[in-house]
Amino acid sequence: MKTDILIIGAGPAGIFTALELIKIGNRKKITLVEKGKPIEKRHCPKSETRKCVDCKPNCHITSGFAGAGAFSDGKLSLSFEVGGDLPSLLGDFFTQELIDYTDSIYLSFGADEHVEGRGKEEEIKDIRKRAIKAGLKLVDCPIRHLGTEKAQDLYFSIQQFLGQNGVEMLFECQCSDLIIKDGVCTGALIEEKAGAKTTQITAEHIVIATGRGGAAWLERQCAIHDIHHKSGTVDIGVRVEVRSEIIEHINEVLYESKLIGYPKPFKNKVRTFCQNPGGFVSQENYDDLSVVNGHSYKNLKSDNTNLAILCSHNFTEPFNQPIAFAKRIGELTNMLGGGRIMVQRYGDVLDGKRTWQDELSKSNIKPSLPDAVAGDITFAMPYRTMTNIINFIEAVDLVVPGFASAETLLYSPELKFYSNKVKMTPDLKTSVAGLYCLGDSSGWTRGLMMASSMGVLMGRKLSEI
Repeated sequence: MKTDILIIGAGPAGIFTALELIKIGNRKKITLVEKGKPIEKRHCPKSETRKCVDCKPNCHITSGFAGAGAFSDGKLSLSFEVGGDLPSLLGDFFTQELIDYTDSIYLSFGADEHVEGRGKEEEIKDIRKRAIKAGLKLVDCPIRHLGTEKAQDLYFSIQQFLGQNGVEMLFECQCSDLIIKDGVCTGALIEEKAGAKTTQITAEHIVIATGRGGAAWLERQCAIHDIHHKSGTVDIGVRVEVRSEIIEHINEVLYESKLIGYPKPFKNKVRTFCQNPGGFVSQENYDDLSVVNGHSYKNLKSDNTNLAILCSHNFTEPFNQPIAFAKRIGELTNMLGGGRIMVQRYGDVLDGKRTWQDELSKSNIKPSLPDAVAGDITFAMPYRTMTNIINFIEAVDLVVPGFASAETLLYSPELKFYSNKVKMTPDLKTSVAGLYCLGDSSGWTRGLMMASSMGVLMGRKLSEI
């Protein structure tokens, strides 16, 4: 099989590469390969079963058209300061221009015009002042909130648009290997229906946009085919859940508080991420590994707010397996939880004891993840990481009084798989001719908007060739 542009992965980076090519007037044949299902066929049965049934061959929340973004809370960060390291490659001003342009595309497909975090400058100043006193940095980032259910509608419209404009979409097909010889990529081997058949697709340009779920696969491809890369940062942390009354002011003013600190004694970077007012803690599965995340709907609300606290770890030689390191922590946590997400009260962490299920039932805060199992996350969490998280929570409590309550819930494992960073030029060229790597799997982006913007740039560059 032959095509002109082969895109592996139908997450935001891959989708917006195809979108921009169409908008420019591309006449080349585009083939989009995705291991999951089209968005209208993605359905997590947990809403009926009340527990994860471990869908095979792929988790419906993490795989399929639009990737994990379609089932996330759908927050678009509208500042170049949030969402990864793309500004270090492209520059702050150009990255912000890309974000603004990409945002206009989202609006054209029905995104909510309201932007959170604007028009309340005095309240933001007060929050920033408290953050500074606590030794934290507040990143003021406007947020366009799609909402989990609205995001799915929006991406369905994009899926239809791509199909109507000639993009060939191959679902339930997975790339098993790249075809690279003498420093040139000429195609890929695609397995159909869980390996039932393998097809070789050749193309002039091959774009890898496999998302966080494909980061480990891309890391292996880099090693096998000598695609120049370096080990990057790995984020390990917890999902925190509090009653919304505790963080109500932050929710109203900013919607999402992006706080960054470097707590003693290790001074690793620790940050808040993906805040969901009135949201729900959720489970995602990546290759038999269960990890925790958070969703926030436009209309359906809980009594709680959840957010991630992530600790960044950078490793030095000779260690070069940060993704494997994070997965081992996740696997150990899953083992302790009997294959389920574990939850522990913050006060029990400080007291050095596990949390029991009956203790959760007596608390003011009820877990929004119904099948989370009470336990002791500190058995699996590295000492350095846990110490950083505890000290960071105590600092956040100075900004949000009550955040460090004994009843605050910590879910584990929260892991972000984007540690392998592919070396590339500002034109997005890798060390292998004809091969491009985008989005979270490339190590350059972290989130919907930055990955989408990188796709836009890729579309422009391909149109020039």
